[in-house]
Amino acid sequence: MKKILVIIIIFFISFFGSKSLSAQYMEVGALGGTSFYMGDLNPKLVFNMPQPAGGLIVRYNFSTRYVARLNVMIGSIKGDDATTQAVENRNLNFTNQIMEVSAQIEINFLTFFAGSKKDRFSPYIFFGLGAFSHEPKAIYNGVEYSLKELNTEGQGSLVYPDRKTYSLTQLCIPFGAGIKYSLNSRWIVGAEWGMRKTFTDYLDDVSQTYYFDSSNADEFDAAFVLSDPTMNHDVGMQRGDPQFSDFYSFAGITLTYKINITNEKRCRDFQNSYKFE
Repeated sequence: MKKILVIIIIFFISFFGSKSLSAQYMEVGALGGTSFYMGDLNPKLVFNMPQPAGGLIVRYNFSTRYVARLNVMIGSIKGDDATTQAVENRNLNFTNQIMEVSAQIEINFLTFFAGSKKDRFSPYIFFGLGAFSHEPKAIYNGVEYSLKELNTEGQGSLVYPDRKTYSLTQLCIPFGAGIKYSLNSRWIVGAEWGMRKTFTDYLDDVSQTYYFDSSNADEFDAAFVLSDPTMNHDVGMQRGDPQFSDFYSFAGITLTYKINITNEKRCRDFQNSYKFE
Protein backbone atom coordinates (compact mmCIF):
# COMPACT_ATOMS: atom_id res chain seq x y z
CA MET A 1 0.00 0.00 0.00
CA LYS A 2 2.83 2.41 0.84
CA LYS A 3 4.45 1.76 -2.53
CA ILE A 4 1.17 2.57 -4.32
CA LEU A 5 0.84 5.84 -2.40
CA VAL A 6 4.40 6.81 -3.29
CA ILE A 7 3.72 6.17 -6.99
CA ILE A 8 0.51 8.25 -6.86
CA ILE A 9 2.30 11.13 -5.12
CA ILE A 10 5.13 11.07 -7.68
CA PHE A 11 2.59 11.11 -10.51
CA PHE A 12 0.69 14.14 -9.21
CA ILE A 13 3.86 16.07 -8.40
CA SER A 14 5.10 15.38 -11.92
CA PHE A 15 1.78 16.28 -13.56
CA PHE A 16 1.10 19.56 -11.78
CA GLY A 17 4.76 20.56 -11.87
CA SER A 18 5.00 20.37 -15.65
CA LYS A 19 5.77 23.78 -17.16
CA SER A 20 4.33 23.30 -20.61
CA LEU A 21 2.58 20.84 -22.84
CA SER A 22 3.91 22.47 -25.99
CA ALA A 23 7.51 21.26 -25.61
CA GLN A 24 7.04 18.40 -28.04
CA TYR A 25 10.00 16.87 -29.82
CA MET A 26 11.42 13.46 -30.68
CA GLU A 27 14.73 11.82 -29.88
CA VAL A 28 16.38 8.93 -31.69
CA GLY A 29 19.47 7.14 -30.45
CA ALA A 30 20.91 4.06 -28.84
CA LEU A 31 21.75 2.32 -25.58
CA GLY A 32 24.97 0.40 -25.08
CA GLY A 33 25.78 -1.58 -21.99
CA THR A 34 25.19 -4.91 -20.36
CA SER A 35 22.53 -7.51 -19.57
CA PHE A 36 22.11 -10.17 -16.89
CA TYR A 37 19.44 -12.45 -15.50
CA MET A 38 18.02 -13.52 -12.12
CA GLY A 39 16.31 -16.87 -11.67
CA ASP A 40 16.92 -20.43 -10.49
CA LEU A 41 20.65 -20.36 -11.31
CA ASN A 42 21.10 -16.85 -9.91
CA PRO A 43 18.45 -16.02 -7.32
CA LYS A 44 20.16 -13.09 -5.55
CA LEU A 45 23.15 -11.51 -7.32
CA VAL A 46 22.57 -8.41 -9.47
CA PHE A 47 24.94 -7.96 -12.41
CA ASN A 48 26.11 -11.55 -12.06
CA MET A 49 27.82 -12.86 -15.23
CA PRO A 50 27.02 -9.68 -17.24
CA GLN A 51 26.98 -9.88 -21.03
CA PRO A 52 27.16 -7.21 -23.79
CA ALA A 53 23.84 -5.63 -24.76
CA GLY A 54 22.52 -2.73 -26.79
CA GLY A 55 19.65 -1.38 -28.78
CA LEU A 56 17.74 1.50 -30.35
CA ILE A 57 15.64 4.13 -28.57
CA VAL A 58 12.95 6.45 -29.93
CA ARG A 59 11.49 9.02 -27.54
CA TYR A 60 8.48 11.29 -28.01
CA ASN A 61 8.56 14.13 -25.48
CA PHE A 62 4.97 15.20 -24.78
CA SER A 63 6.11 17.79 -22.26
CA THR A 64 8.99 18.60 -19.95
CA ARG A 65 7.89 15.75 -17.67
CA TYR A 66 6.28 13.03 -19.78
CA VAL A 67 7.90 10.94 -22.49
CA ALA A 68 6.70 7.97 -24.54
CA ARG A 69 9.42 5.68 -25.84
CA LEU A 70 9.96 2.66 -28.02
CA ASN A 71 12.90 0.31 -27.39
CA VAL A 72 14.37 -2.43 -29.54
CA MET A 73 16.96 -4.27 -27.46
CA ILE A 74 19.19 -7.30 -27.83
CA GLY A 75 21.48 -8.93 -25.29
CA SER A 76 22.69 -12.22 -23.88
CA ILE A 77 22.18 -13.72 -20.46
CA LYS A 78 23.82 -16.71 -18.82
CA GLY A 79 23.88 -18.60 -15.57
CA ASP A 80 26.06 -21.28 -14.03
CA ASP A 81 25.71 -23.18 -10.76
CA ALA A 82 29.50 -23.40 -10.63
CA THR A 83 29.58 -19.61 -10.23
CA THR A 84 26.62 -18.90 -7.95
CA GLN A 85 26.39 -22.23 -6.06
CA ALA A 86 22.65 -21.58 -5.94
CA VAL A 87 21.95 -25.29 -5.42
CA GLU A 88 24.61 -27.70 -4.26
CA ASN A 89 25.36 -30.70 -6.49
CA ARG A 90 23.17 -29.55 -9.41
CA ASN A 91 25.83 -28.17 -11.81
CA LEU A 92 23.46 -26.74 -14.41
CA ASN A 93 24.37 -23.91 -16.80
CA PHE A 94 22.87 -22.11 -19.80
CA THR A 95 23.18 -19.21 -22.22
CA ASN A 96 20.29 -17.35 -23.80
CA GLN A 97 19.93 -14.50 -26.29
CA ILE A 98 17.14 -12.01 -25.65
CA MET A 99 15.56 -9.84 -28.34
CA GLU A 100 13.00 -7.37 -26.99
CA VAL A 101 10.57 -4.78 -28.35
CA SER A 102 8.83 -2.62 -25.76
CA ALA A 103 6.74 0.53 -25.36
CA GLN A 104 7.32 2.57 -22.23
CA ILE A 105 6.30 5.73 -20.37
CA GLU A 106 9.13 7.82 -18.95
CA ILE A 107 8.48 10.34 -16.15
CA ASN A 108 11.07 13.02 -15.42
CA PHE A 109 11.40 14.03 -11.77
CA LEU A 110 12.53 17.52 -12.83
CA THR A 111 11.45 19.66 -15.77
CA PHE A 112 13.68 18.77 -18.70
CA PHE A 113 14.08 20.26 -22.18
CA ALA A 114 16.93 19.41 -24.52
CA GLY A 115 19.02 22.53 -25.12
CA SER A 116 17.89 24.42 -22.04
CA LYS A 117 20.60 25.70 -19.69
CA LYS A 118 18.09 25.93 -16.85
CA ASP A 119 16.42 22.51 -17.21
CA ARG A 120 19.08 20.35 -18.80
CA PHE A 121 19.25 17.56 -16.18
CA SER A 122 16.74 15.17 -14.64
CA PRO A 123 16.45 11.74 -13.02
CA TYR A 124 13.55 9.67 -14.36
CA ILE A 125 11.64 6.44 -13.91
CA PHE A 126 10.08 4.29 -16.63
CA PHE A 127 7.67 1.39 -17.00
CA GLY A 128 5.82 -0.26 -19.84
CA LEU A 129 5.00 -3.46 -21.68
CA GLY A 130 7.12 -5.51 -24.05
CA ALA A 131 7.54 -8.79 -25.88
CA PHE A 132 10.73 -10.77 -26.25
CA SER A 133 12.10 -13.90 -27.87
CA HIS A 134 14.61 -16.23 -26.24
CA GLU A 135 16.09 -19.72 -26.52
CA PRO A 136 18.11 -21.25 -23.66
CA LYS A 137 21.05 -23.35 -24.83
CA ALA A 138 23.88 -25.41 -23.37
CA ILE A 139 26.95 -27.22 -24.72
CA TYR A 140 27.66 -30.93 -24.43
CA ASN A 141 30.69 -32.59 -26.05
CA GLY A 142 31.39 -29.44 -28.04
CA VAL A 143 27.87 -29.30 -29.53
CA GLU A 144 25.39 -26.54 -28.64
CA TYR A 145 21.87 -27.81 -27.94
CA SER A 146 18.54 -26.02 -27.66
CA LEU A 147 17.39 -27.02 -24.18
CA LYS A 148 13.72 -26.63 -25.01
CA GLU A 149 13.99 -29.22 -27.79
CA LEU A 150 15.54 -31.69 -25.34
CA ASN A 151 12.56 -31.38 -22.93
CA THR A 152 14.94 -31.50 -19.97
CA GLU A 153 12.11 -31.61 -17.43
CA GLY A 154 10.14 -34.31 -19.22
CA GLN A 155 7.65 -32.08 -21.01
CA GLY A 156 5.28 -34.35 -22.92
CA SER A 157 7.11 -37.50 -21.83
CA LEU A 158 5.58 -40.72 -20.48
CA VAL A 159 6.65 -39.56 -17.02
CA TYR A 160 5.01 -36.13 -17.29
CA PRO A 161 2.58 -36.28 -20.25
CA ASP A 162 0.65 -33.23 -19.02
CA ARG A 163 3.72 -31.05 -18.49
CA LYS A 164 3.63 -28.55 -21.35
CA THR A 165 6.59 -27.10 -23.21
CA TYR A 166 7.29 -23.41 -22.75
CA SER A 167 7.04 -20.71 -25.40
CA LEU A 168 10.11 -18.97 -26.80
CA THR A 169 8.10 -15.76 -27.23
CA GLN A 170 6.93 -14.09 -24.04
CA LEU A 171 5.60 -10.85 -22.57
CA CYS A 172 7.54 -8.74 -20.10
CA ILE A 173 7.05 -5.64 -17.95
CA PRO A 174 10.04 -3.27 -18.17
CA PHE A 175 10.64 -0.89 -15.25
CA GLY A 176 13.60 1.06 -13.97
CA ALA A 177 15.26 4.42 -13.49
CA GLY A 178 17.87 6.64 -15.07
CA ILE A 179 19.35 10.10 -15.41
CA LYS A 180 19.64 12.32 -18.48
CA TYR A 181 21.68 15.41 -19.34
CA SER A 182 21.39 17.75 -22.32
CA LEU A 183 24.87 18.28 -23.77
CA ASN A 184 23.65 21.01 -26.15
CA SER A 185 20.58 21.89 -28.19
CA ARG A 186 20.55 18.49 -29.93
CA TRP A 187 22.40 15.77 -28.02
CA ILE A 188 21.25 14.12 -24.78
CA VAL A 189 23.35 11.65 -22.82
CA GLY A 190 22.15 9.47 -19.96
CA ALA A 191 22.47 6.28 -17.96
CA GLU A 192 19.74 3.86 -16.96
CA TRP A 193 19.11 0.50 -15.36
CA GLY A 194 15.95 -1.43 -16.10
CA MET A 195 14.62 -4.79 -14.98
CA ARG A 196 12.17 -6.96 -16.90
CA LYS A 197 9.58 -8.95 -15.02
CA THR A 198 8.71 -11.95 -17.18
CA PHE A 199 5.89 -14.47 -17.03
CA THR A 200 8.06 -17.52 -17.58
CA ASP A 201 10.32 -19.53 -15.30
CA TYR A 202 12.27 -20.96 -18.23
CA LEU A 203 14.80 -18.31 -19.27
CA ASP A 204 17.28 -20.78 -17.79
CA ASP A 205 15.32 -23.96 -18.74
CA VAL A 206 15.00 -24.73 -15.01
CA SER A 207 11.73 -24.72 -13.09
CA GLN A 208 10.32 -27.97 -11.74
CA THR A 209 11.59 -31.52 -11.18
CA TYR A 210 13.94 -34.11 -12.64
CA TYR A 211 12.37 -36.80 -14.80
CA PHE A 212 15.30 -39.13 -15.52
CA ASP A 213 16.17 -41.87 -13.06
CA SER A 214 19.85 -41.87 -12.04
CA SER A 215 19.86 -45.67 -12.02
CA ASN A 216 19.50 -45.47 -15.81
CA ALA A 217 22.16 -42.80 -16.31
CA ASP A 218 23.44 -42.53 -19.87
CA GLU A 219 26.50 -40.30 -20.25
CA PHE A 220 26.14 -40.40 -24.05
CA ASP A 221 22.57 -39.04 -24.06
CA ALA A 222 22.72 -35.24 -24.37
CA ALA A 223 19.17 -34.86 -23.03
CA PHE A 224 20.06 -36.87 -19.92
CA VAL A 225 23.35 -35.11 -19.24
CA LEU A 226 22.03 -31.59 -19.80
CA SER A 227 19.02 -32.36 -17.64
CA ASP A 228 21.12 -33.79 -14.80
CA PRO A 229 24.88 -33.23 -15.28
CA THR A 230 25.74 -34.88 -11.95
CA MET A 231 23.60 -37.95 -12.79
CA ASN A 232 22.61 -38.50 -9.19
CA HIS A 233 18.97 -37.41 -9.04
CA ASP A 234 15.78 -39.43 -9.37
CA VAL A 235 12.37 -38.78 -10.88
CA GLY A 236 10.42 -36.15 -8.94
CA MET A 237 13.39 -34.63 -7.12
CA GLN A 238 13.36 -30.85 -7.14
CA ARG A 239 15.35 -29.23 -9.96
CA GLY A 240 14.12 -25.61 -9.73
CA ASP A 241 11.59 -23.40 -7.95
CA PRO A 242 8.38 -22.90 -9.97
CA GLN A 243 6.96 -20.33 -7.53
CA PHE A 244 8.89 -17.41 -9.03
CA SER A 245 9.26 -16.19 -12.61
CA ASP A 246 12.64 -15.16 -14.02
CA PHE A 247 13.87 -11.60 -14.51
CA TYR A 248 16.37 -10.13 -16.92
CA SER A 249 17.95 -6.68 -17.09
CA PHE A 250 19.41 -4.11 -19.47
CA ALA A 251 21.66 -1.35 -18.15
CA GLY A 252 23.91 1.11 -19.91
CA ILE A 253 24.62 4.52 -21.39
CA THR A 254 22.13 6.25 -23.69
CA LEU A 255 22.87 8.81 -26.39
CA THR A 256 20.01 10.39 -28.33
CA TYR A 257 19.56 13.17 -30.89
CA LYS A 258 16.71 15.68 -30.70
CA ILE A 259 14.39 16.21 -33.67
CA ASN A 260 11.94 19.14 -33.51
CA ILE A 261 8.39 18.24 -34.51
CA THR A 262 6.38 21.28 -33.34
CA ASN A 263 5.74 24.12 -35.77
CA GLU A 264 8.22 26.98 -35.83
CA LYS A 265 5.99 29.52 -34.03
CA ARG A 266 5.13 27.22 -31.14
CA CYS A 267 8.78 26.24 -30.81
CA ARG A 268 9.87 29.91 -30.66
CA ASP A 269 7.16 30.72 -28.11
CA PHE A 270 8.32 27.88 -25.88
CA GLN A 271 12.00 28.69 -26.30
CA ASN A 272 11.37 32.29 -25.20
CA SER A 273 10.68 31.00 -21.69
CA TYR A 274 14.04 29.20 -21.54
CA LYS A 275 17.67 30.08 -21.87
CA PHE A 276 19.32 28.14 -24.67
CA GLU A 277 22.89 27.66 -25.70
